[in-house]
Amino acid sequence: METIRVQSATGKEKAVERELVLLTREIQENTNPKKLGAVPVSRNTLVPGCFAIRLFWDTDEPRTRGSALGMSLAQSLKVFGLVDHCIWIESSETKGGNGHEHGVKKETTLFRS
Repeated sequence: METIRVQSATGKEKAVERELVLLTREIQENTNPKKLGAVPVSRNTLVPGCFAIRLFWDTDEPRTRGSALGMSLAQSLKVFGLVDHCIWIESSETKGGNGHEHGVKKETTLFRS
Protein backbone atom coordinates (compact mmCIF):
# COMPACT_ATOMS: atom_id res chain seq x y z
CA MET A 1 0.00 0.00 0.00
CA GLU A 2 1.23 3.46 -0.85
CA THR A 3 0.10 6.44 1.16
CA ILE A 4 0.51 9.99 -0.08
CA ARG A 5 -0.33 12.55 2.58
CA VAL A 6 -0.72 16.24 1.88
CA GLN A 7 -0.74 18.99 4.48
CA SER A 8 -2.12 21.91 2.54
CA ALA A 9 -1.27 25.53 3.10
CA THR A 10 -3.90 27.60 4.88
CA GLY A 11 -6.71 28.51 2.51
CA LYS A 12 -5.99 25.71 0.02
CA GLU A 13 -7.97 22.97 1.77
CA LYS A 14 -10.92 22.97 -0.66
CA ALA A 15 -8.65 23.07 -3.72
CA VAL A 16 -6.66 20.08 -2.44
CA GLU A 17 -9.78 18.07 -1.70
CA ARG A 18 -11.21 18.80 -5.16
CA GLU A 19 -7.90 17.86 -6.81
CA LEU A 20 -7.68 14.58 -4.88
CA VAL A 21 -11.23 13.61 -5.85
CA LEU A 22 -10.52 14.37 -9.52
CA LEU A 23 -7.22 12.47 -9.42
CA THR A 24 -8.90 9.47 -7.80
CA ARG A 25 -11.55 9.31 -10.52
CA GLU A 26 -8.92 9.60 -13.24
CA ILE A 27 -6.76 6.89 -11.65
CA GLN A 28 -9.68 4.48 -11.33
CA GLU A 29 -10.75 5.07 -14.95
CA ASN A 30 -7.26 4.63 -16.40
CA THR A 31 -5.63 1.92 -14.27
CA ASN A 32 -5.91 -1.86 -14.54
CA PRO A 33 -8.27 -2.88 -11.70
CA LYS A 34 -6.50 -6.24 -11.40
CA LYS A 35 -3.31 -4.46 -10.29
CA LEU A 36 -4.68 -1.49 -8.37
CA GLY A 37 -7.56 -1.97 -5.95
CA ALA A 38 -9.25 0.74 -3.95
CA VAL A 39 -8.00 4.33 -4.07
CA PRO A 40 -9.63 6.02 -1.07
CA VAL A 41 -9.14 9.68 -0.18
CA SER A 42 -9.26 10.57 3.51
CA ARG A 43 -9.00 13.74 5.53
CA ASN A 44 -7.72 14.12 9.06
CA THR A 45 -10.48 14.80 11.58
CA LEU A 46 -8.24 16.89 13.82
CA VAL A 47 -5.89 18.66 11.41
CA PRO A 48 -7.54 20.97 8.86
CA GLY A 49 -6.09 20.61 5.38
CA CYS A 50 -4.46 17.23 6.03
CA PHE A 51 -5.46 14.65 3.40
CA ALA A 52 -4.30 11.18 2.36
CA ILE A 53 -4.72 9.12 -0.77
CA ARG A 54 -3.97 5.41 -0.60
CA LEU A 55 -3.07 3.11 -3.46
CA PHE A 56 -3.77 -0.57 -2.72
CA TRP A 57 -1.67 -2.65 -5.11
CA ASP A 58 -2.23 -6.36 -5.76
CA THR A 59 1.37 -7.52 -5.98
CA ASP A 60 3.71 -9.89 -4.17
CA GLU A 61 6.76 -7.71 -4.80
CA PRO A 62 6.28 -4.11 -3.64
CA ARG A 63 8.42 -1.38 -5.13
CA THR A 64 10.44 -0.07 -2.21
CA ARG A 65 10.45 3.48 -3.54
CA GLY A 66 6.85 3.37 -4.72
CA SER A 67 5.11 3.10 -8.03
CA ALA A 68 5.49 5.55 -10.88
CA LEU A 69 1.91 6.61 -10.20
CA GLY A 70 2.58 7.18 -6.50
CA MET A 71 5.76 9.16 -7.15
CA SER A 72 3.97 11.25 -9.79
CA LEU A 73 1.08 11.99 -7.43
CA ALA A 74 3.45 12.96 -4.63
CA GLN A 75 5.37 15.29 -6.93
CA SER A 76 2.28 16.94 -8.42
CA LEU A 77 0.66 17.50 -5.01
CA LYS A 78 3.65 19.46 -3.66
CA VAL A 79 2.14 22.64 -5.11
CA PHE A 80 -0.53 22.39 -2.38
CA GLY A 81 1.79 22.01 0.62
CA LEU A 82 3.91 19.42 2.43
CA VAL A 83 3.78 15.88 1.01
CA ASP A 84 4.69 12.58 2.64
CA HIS A 85 4.90 9.49 0.40
CA CYS A 86 5.44 6.16 2.12
CA ILE A 87 5.19 2.49 1.19
CA TRP A 88 3.71 -0.14 3.49
CA ILE A 89 3.87 -3.91 3.30
CA GLU A 90 2.11 -6.55 5.34
CA SER A 91 4.21 -7.77 8.24
CA SER A 92 5.61 -11.29 7.83
CA GLU A 93 4.05 -12.09 11.22
CA THR A 94 0.58 -11.51 9.83
CA LYS A 95 0.92 -13.15 6.41
CA GLY A 96 -1.07 -16.34 6.30
CA GLY A 97 -2.56 -15.65 9.72
CA ASN A 98 -5.55 -13.58 10.58
CA GLY A 99 -3.52 -10.41 10.01
CA HIS A 100 -4.69 -8.80 13.21
CA GLU A 101 -3.36 -8.36 16.69
CA HIS A 102 -5.67 -6.55 19.07
CA GLY A 103 -7.85 -5.75 16.07
CA VAL A 104 -5.11 -3.81 14.26
CA LYS A 105 -3.33 -5.07 11.16
CA LYS A 106 0.46 -4.70 11.42
CA GLU A 107 2.27 -2.88 8.63
CA THR A 108 5.84 -1.79 8.13
CA THR A 109 7.08 1.31 6.37
CA LEU A 110 9.84 0.81 3.82
CA PHE A 111 10.44 4.25 2.37
CA ARG A 112 9.47 7.82 3.01
CA SER A 113 10.08 10.77 0.76
